[in-house]
Amino acid sequence: MITWTPTPQSSNVARVGFDDETQDIVVEFKNGGTYSYSGAGEAVAADMASDPSPGRYFARHVKNRYPAKKL
Repeated sequence: MITWTPTPQSSNVARVGFDDETQDIVVEFKNGGTYSYSGAGEAVAADMASDPSPGRYFARHVKNRYPAKKL
């Protein structure tokens, strides 16, 4: 089950989720794309969701650091 956190403060990230079963971060972008990132962990998902700029956090700490899969 994915636990979602909306990120209305972000211009490009709609919401951040954490999948309890796979332990993956799931990111839904405002352009409609949804991706899972394996190995990032729950703390990274929580930090990204609560960051003043989730998109910047994503670019610095998630993108190109964890394997991605388009959902």
